[in-house]
Amino acid sequence: MKRTRLAAAALLLLAPSAQAGPWPVGKGKLYAKLSYEFLDSNRLAQPDGTVFGIPDFVKQGSGLYVAWGVGDRLTLIGDVPAWRSSDLEAFAREDGFGDLRIGAQYQLGRSGPWLFATRAIVQAPTGDETRAGGLLPTGSGVWEAEAIASVGRSFAGGSGWGFVELGHQHRSGGLTDGFLYGAQIGWNATRGLALAASLRGVEPYSHAPKDTPIGSPVGVSDRVTYTYCGPSAIVKLGHGLAVQVDADFVFGARNLATGVTWRGALVLSR
Repeated sequence: MKRTRLAAAALLLLAPSAQAGPWPVGKGKLYAKLSYEFLDSNRLAQPDGTVFGIPDFVKQGSGLYVAWGVGDRLTLIGDVPAWRSSDLEAFAREDGFGDLRIGAQYQLGRSGPWLFATRAIVQAPTGDETRAGGLLPTGSGVWEAEAIASVGRSFAGGSGWGFVELGHQHRSGGLTDGFLYGAQIGWNATRGLALAASLRGVEPYSHAPKDTPIGSPVGVSDRVTYTYCGPSAIVKLGHGLAVQVDADFVFGARNLATGVTWRGALVLSR
């Protein structure tokens, strides 16, 4: 049990909103992350996967992710995208609220060192899909949902952890559903430092052309495809506080601006 608690504590500090692993927060426990992310790109991946140059495009965002343990196995999740900004050089800049995400995760059980969980997320169209004529939206404009299965374990006496996740992405409004996947492996390097490598992505079930125009670099339109992978580092400050830094490199992108997304966050775990 001690090994599980050590791995869970490290993982909760590192977990991004879309990738939490099978560990519960714990009854009466709170995990909160206030984050800022930044992408500067001049390349856009087209629907067929080819990449071409565009004017300088800057995407920024900040938000609050909260997980609350209402039971030993059940965790409620909220992801509030307080600010989304897109700036396409010499064309337009758009700022606004993004698409709100709420859901829950339930730990199904364990087998030896392995833990199993399922997670369900609903995304509300609280952003604005019409910004800059639809080129720089702050949201997809449709209701979306995710159903994810997660399996993971700790190792090396709780110093390390790893997990794999697979799931289904449902998109209403005629947008194409997709297959979700993710994985993470991490290590408590010292008492005050944890390191991890993460992977997450989405693959639409179809890339068949539709009548709906495609071309937004923001990454919320139809048939968006990507694989993000990269390192994370977190410095534990004590009293449940920590600072986290991530770098996400994108591969296999379609309908999305390419480049490296940098992210910084202040984390509270109590």
